[in-house]
Amino acid sequence: MSKFKGMNYKEFAITHGEKIVLGFIALFVVFVIFTSQWTPEQRTPAELEQKVNTAETVVSNSQWPEENRNEYLKEDDLRQKVAKLMNKPMEVTPYMFTTKLSWPIYAKKAKAKEVDWLPVEDLVANYGRVIMHTRPADALLEGSEGTKEAEEKAKPDEPEYDAFKRRTAGMGGGMGGPGGSAMAGLTFGGIPGEAEMMMAGDPGAMNPGFPNPDAYAGGLPEDMMGMEGGMGMTGPTREGRGLRFVAVRGVFDLATQQDKLERSLGDAFSFQNMQTGKILEFLDFQLQRKTAQPGDNPWAGEWEDVDIETSIEVLKESADFDPEVVNSGITDRVFTMPLPSRIAGFWYKVATHPRVENFTLSQEEIEQELEFNRRILDQYKKTHSNEKVFKEKQKGFSTLQLDMRGMRSELMYGGGGASEMDSVMQGMADSMMQERQGRPGEPMDEKKLIQTLKANVTAAGRLLLFRYFDFDLNPGETYKYRVRLVVRNPNYQRPIEEVVLQAVAEGETRTTPWSNETAAVAAEEDVHFYLQSVRPPRGIAGTTANFEIYQWYPKTGTTIQSVIKTSIGDEIGGEQVTELYDVAKEKYDDKATVEFDTQNYLVDAIPAPSIRLEEHPDLNLPARTRGHLPI
Repeated sequence: MSKFKGMNYKEFAITHGEKIVLGFIALFVVFVIFTSQWTPEQRTPAELEQKVNTAETVVSNSQWPEENRNEYLKEDDLRQKVAKLMNKPMEVTPYMFTTKLSWPIYAKKAKAKEVDWLPVEDLVANYGRVIMHTRPADALLEGSEGTKEAEEKAKPDEPEYDAFKRRTAGMGGGMGGPGGSAMAGLTFGGIPGEAEMMMAGDPGAMNPGFPNPDAYAGGLPEDMMGMEGGMGMTGPTREGRGLRFVAVRGVFDLATQQDKLERSLGDAFSFQNMQTGKILEFLDFQLQRKTAQPGDNPWAGEWEDVDIETSIEVLKESADFDPEVVNSGITDRVFTMPLPSRIAGFWYKVATHPRVENFTLSQEEIEQELEFNRRILDQYKKTHSNEKVFKEKQKGFSTLQLDMRGMRSELMYGGGGASEMDSVMQGMADSMMQERQGRPGEPMDEKKLIQTLKANVTAAGRLLLFRYFDFDLNPGETYKYRVRLVVRNPNYQRPIEEVVLQAVAEGETRTTPWSNETAAVAAEEDVHFYLQSVRPPRGIAGTTANFEIYQWYPKTGTTIQSVIKTSIGDEIGGEQVTELYDVAKEKYDDKATVEFDTQNYLVDAIPAPSIRLEEHPDLNLPARTRGHLPI
């Protein structure tokens, strides 16, 4: 052991290592030789060669099954595929930089060109009747007396109605009927009296169409909130009248129009300005109709402009506006007509369009929409108290209603950032969460609720609803309609070096192309009468005819009926005593005096043939027929 202690192992490995390895290899070779079993090949080389030739013959003579051939062989020409891959350029988009590596010091500005305007699409028209809740006559007279001084001071271009005026008691029936409801009181465009007008020319007055912030410092007044305002069961009697109308509706593709504006405006385009209405601004609309004429070509006549002042006058008579039945984000204050207050029924199909069904609101959603709009309005008053809401050059229905879509966009995309809209949505979510407490069902997730509110606001901005109710109708006539919009020219007065042609910057307004023509829509006749019987002359009385008349009565909006005896040469109609039900006043009169007007005269009448008893005694006819038996 003492010898190993002094041994140099490294020197030993270098000197004798290869000998040790060679010894192990020799031992392995000896092990393989003595442990392997060696046997000679029994087949001769000729036999092996014959076996190979036989296998080649079998392979060459074998048939490939058709199913295997179709599976492994393709009919595609490999050469064509290779050539196609070689000649087709490689798509480099996935490998490109999203941001330019270098920018020019003086960037070339894109010049603006004429905008490709879109028409109102899928215009439809439907006929209907409604019983409108009207303002009391004394309220109309009181309002007119108090406005003489205001009319003297008002400017010609000043809006005639203040959208924020508080309503007189008894004006809040709306959809809620007697007693009012949360939906009925707040309309964002209620019709005021002229007595409380704000003078645009008075330095101490507010801008037209906007309230005094101090007056509403504590929130909206109760009658605007719609809780206890309006007409109670013991309040004044409601008044109403029937209206016949044609509801004309269409949609405007706002999202596509914004894309076209982005391509046309060049460097002047701004997403923020687009969303806040500073680039795409609707000013007015032109609605035309064509009346069918007798003849082979009933539509050969000319298109005539529809006077929208007729409908505006009807809206002024309405006691209130019914709440909107679609999301406010798809409405426009210029061409989406407010809904007159109905005594009975609801505005749905005739006030919407098939393409905006996803934005149609249920009764619960209508209440939520009103609450959301209230909060939008309160927030807008706080942050935009010095701004002018009414735009002087806007026409249509802009003086009768607020621009809720514009207010939403201003709060979301305006100078205050999204924080203003976030504040509104947070308050709305807290209110809904509080109302939900104690109710059965799963609890609401506040974050998901806020996300849903944001999604509703942003998704609603793709389409706009055009809506117009034509009240100027003649019963029995048939009409077709078309419409186009008037917009502000976004390139108006731009420098010549920023536009392609000088004409692009000329003209303050532009008009969209005409929409499609609606299908023919007929205004139903108010009167239908049927011959009941004809009596032959008796004594000095001539031939008479009895007519059963059914007439839609505009004063009440209901149908009246009577049987009228008419002599030859007389008008079929006249003053009659009949049953009348007034839906607005909820009164029934079984002896009401009304006027039936068919605008038809009885020219002649022939009694039905009769059988004389004395000529046919064998028939055993009844004796009490005064000598004649009608057939």
